[in-house]
Amino acid sequence: MKNPLRLRLCLFAAMTMLAFTMPSVAQNIRTVLLVKVKAGQEDNWKSAVKDYVALFKKAGSRESVTVWDSQTGPSQHAVVWYSSKWKDMGEQDPAMKGSEVDIARGIARLSVVTESLEYWIDEMQPDMTIRSNDVPSMIRVGRTRVIAGKMDEVRTLFHDQLFPAMQKSGASDFGVAVARFGTPTNEIHTYLGIKGWGDLDGPIGVQKGMTADEYKAFEAKLQTLIESTEFSIWKFDPELSYMAPSK
Repeated sequence: MKNPLRLRLCLFAAMTMLAFTMPSVAQNIRTVLLVKVKAGQEDNWKSAVKDYVALFKKAGSRESVTVWDSQTGPSQHAVVWYSSKWKDMGEQDPAMKGSEVDIARGIARLSVVTESLEYWIDEMQPDMTIRSNDVPSMIRVGRTRVIAGKMDEVRTLFHDQLFPAMQKSGASDFGVAVARFGTPTNEIHTYLGIKGWGDLDGPIGVQKGMTADEYKAFEAKLQTLIESTEFSIWKFDPELSYMAPSK
């Protein structure tokens, strides 16, 4: 991940992370770059990101990147993009050829105001994904740590019970991803699109798509297979994101 051109991630890393831009059917490799900005540098970081986005827009890049702001937990940003193949991880965006100097300048500007970066690379599960044409205004991200040797059972439980319940709940955007790099590989990461905090005033997601007894049984089974689950809320930042034109 040290390829300077691919460090546009770092650009977004510096400029900024659970789906963000909804992937196409063929884009199942998701990279989430978690960015912590130095104290007192938030405005400078956002300004640098906007200028960096303008550079990609001017060049007509075909690679979308979405930026999300944390609403819970540590103050940070998540930059998210998708790839179709692993080899794409180290390749330069053809549209950016000739912009190397501007890219390097943007990365340098971002690095000055960035405290730390963390990469998560996941493999999306196409058979457990719900997509809409719009990026949700907010998402609830789940991070589930699975007991060693129980991953297959959890994936089956998610596929056979959780996902049908999500479909029944009317969720507009939902996805399940298996951790590959950057976090322990016994983790499953999910995202659920929500309209806002008001959605949390009632049952959402799997709880909404099951009866009380079904949900109780599902939770009881899940708890025997996992170590923990934690949820966080993220808000889409359209001003810092780049939505590539349709191919």
